[in-house]
Amino acid sequence: FFFALIIANIIAVVLESIPEVDEYIGNQDGNFFDVFEAWSVFFFTVDYILRLLSARKSREALYSPLVYATTFFGIVDLASIAPWYIQVVLSKTGNLSGDEAKVFRIFRIFRVLQLEDFITAFSKLDNVFRASKDVLKATGLMAIIIWVGTSALFFIFEENNPNFRQCDYSIPLVEVDGEPGCYDFDSTAACNEYYPGMCSQSAFTNMPNTMFYVAVFLGGDWGFVDFTWPGKIVCMFLCVAGIALYSVPVGSLFDSFGAVLGLSDDGDDEEEEGERA
Repeated sequence: FFFALIIANIIAVVLESIPEVDEYIGNQDGNFFDVFEAWSVFFFTVDYILRLLSARKSREALYSPLVYATTFFGIVDLASIAPWYIQVVLSKTGNLSGDEAKVFRIFRIFRVLQLEDFITAFSKLDNVFRASKDVLKATGLMAIIIWVGTSALFFIFEENNPNFRQCDYSIPLVEVDGEPGCYDFDSTAACNEYYPGMCSQSAFTNMPNTMFYVAVFLGGDWGFVDFTWPGKIVCMFLCVAGIALYSVPVGSLFDSFGAVLGLSDDGDDEEEEGERA
């Protein structure tokens, strides 16, 4: 039943996002999708409460409802119903617009993660992440340090890089007939002093802006490459550091996968031997 309900919820989210279908069903309050969602949340809520109560007799949850609630799939169970209750509260208080309501409805797509309860192999993912949590924490801290540190360096070195400066089409790129060009100024601010409101820079203008681009760089997508020499050195370091940041947790996860699968196979062999005996 729950397997079919989860699949039906996913299909409902997809169909509701199509304007023609939503209009045909009736996009006013209390339409088919709203009623279906309310009943779905009711069943998912009952299921979640029962899981919390039965956790006291579950060895996997260490006989604790709190432990189950903090596992990956316990969080998934809660996340699959919480947006609906938040939406209802905001709607009753008049603090919910149509676009915001759409966001809460789209959250239902995460119910696909609840299929873990019906596909046993997915349950090993939680064990793998738990086995690798120390390495993932250390790598995450290292990633944050490298991310923030290199962002600061990029901001210092590239803030006034003329290669990232845009000027009005009437301004020459370099000096012409004694008139300074867009790239001739030491900073974008100096360019704007000479050509008021005609110079701008979209990249590396402040730390949050720089951190966004560095996060993209860490993913391997280099939207900018015309760095200064100090920036190029940071760029080379970031390329090497980025590979290391990905390889360490990936290697740990693969090791944990092997360990978890090995333990599972050993357990199956022991059960088979027990049955034969």
